[in-house]
Amino acid sequence: MNKNTPQKRERVCIFIDGSNFYFSLKRNNYPTRVDYFELSKALAGPDRELVRTYYYNSAYDPEVATEQSKTQQTFFDSLRKTPFLELRLGRLVSGPEGAFKTRGEKTLFSSDLVYFAARDLFDTAIVLTEEWEFSTVLNLVKELGKTVEIGFFRDTQPRELIQASDRILPLSEVLDKFKSKIFPSTPDPEPGPEDNIGNQVNVKPAPIAHARAEVAKTKNFFEKLLKNK
Repeated sequence: MNKNTPQKRERVCIFIDGSNFYFSLKRNNYPTRVDYFELSKALAGPDRELVRTYYYNSAYDPEVATEQSKTQQTFFDSLRKTPFLELRLGRLVSGPEGAFKTRGEKTLFSSDLVYFAARDLFDTAIVLTEEWEFSTVLNLVKELGKTVEIGFFRDTQPRELIQASDRILPLSEVLDKFKSKIFPSTPDPEPGPEDNIGNQVNVKPAPIAHARAEVAKTKNFFEKLLKNK
């Protein structure tokens, strides 16, 4: 081999289980507002080529859950603007008791991993999930000749995923080392209720209650004004 021939850089694709990652950040007291491009660069490292990041989540049907869908779209729009990131969405389907359940997200996650490995689009897959069910898929990726790295926090490390991976990435170390870049300086919004996939839902006051409050404020203002005359 010619010494002057440049070595081929290891190609990396990153696969993020979005809802799972959100709750793991909260559980470990990290901000949930993340710059996913900076996170991806930190995970890949300077010596490897970041091919693409795939972020998986599920979307509300705007005709069924209008307000939740609007809240989601702001977040999804920001992801679509992130360099080298593909947003991959399943669906949130309303169940018989009103709770929403995900449909298609895990299928997308699994099929993309195997398909992109078979197409030789990466040498190493970095996977952020705590779902042990993906261990079978990760073993298939390894059988296709690819390396699998799993990003974990210390508090949750499913045995099945550890056995299916070639290397463990300690997420806390990565996040702490690059926190000034990964977590934007703007503070998180005031905490509010969350939907079942980890998106904060903005709660607006009910129109009637809000109107009554405004009337009461106006009434108090004029009563004070009259007393001072």
